[in-house]
Amino acid sequence: MYDYVIWDFGGTLFDTYPAAAKVFQEVLEKYDVKASIDEILEKLKESTSKAASYFVNKYKLMNGFLEDFYRIENLLQPEKQPPFDNAKEICVKINRNGGSNFLFSHRSNYSMTKLLNYYNMLDLFSEIVSADSGFARKPDPQAIMYIIDKYGLERERVLTIGDREIDIEAGKRAGIATCLFNPDKDFVKTSADFVLTSLSQVPSVLQVCNRFSGCEGDD
Repeated sequence: MYDYVIWDFGGTLFDTYPAAAKVFQEVLEKYDVKASIDEILEKLKESTSKAASYFVNKYKLMNGFLEDFYRIENLLQPEKQPPFDNAKEICVKINRNGGSNFLFSHRSNYSMTKLLNYYNMLDLFSEIVSADSGFARKPDPQAIMYIIDKYGLERERVLTIGDREIDIEAGKRAGIATCLFNPDKDFVKTSADFVLTSLSQVPSVLQVCNRFSGCEGDD
């Protein structure tokens, strides 16, 4: 049903949460705070900024916590933040069959391009919208609207995929279809049009895979 995919990055295309949670825990320990990985992950999956605000307010931490987190996270080795299974293959097939991939994330351009380059995926995206681009943060749809307007995309042919409800809300507010990626199969309440537990399921909702040669089983 859809030709153009606007992807979230961390937790959607790349499995970044385990490494990010570990860094978050290490930074908290520098502030003499002990928190479990489970508690950190729960907050990170809402958003990184909300997680930081939660712990800063809870433990009355000094300013600079979030900056410390990002500084250390940017130094993480790419091997600790791999793409999810089928991520590269699905993006290749979308492009091969006439569609396009876009990225919209709150991460820095540096952190995303480092991982994309390492895994030979940078050229799979028509545009990368990062925190450096200056757009409002999700769930504001400003960046999605920018992509739609710049590339002249028909809204009914655009799908956004993300792992958090702020991704879904941003897509809804932009007037496009939405897909929640839920690899841990957690019970979630969502307004998304689709819910997937594996990226291998993405072709089932993409017109680009049905209209041409198909994606299922392609080499």
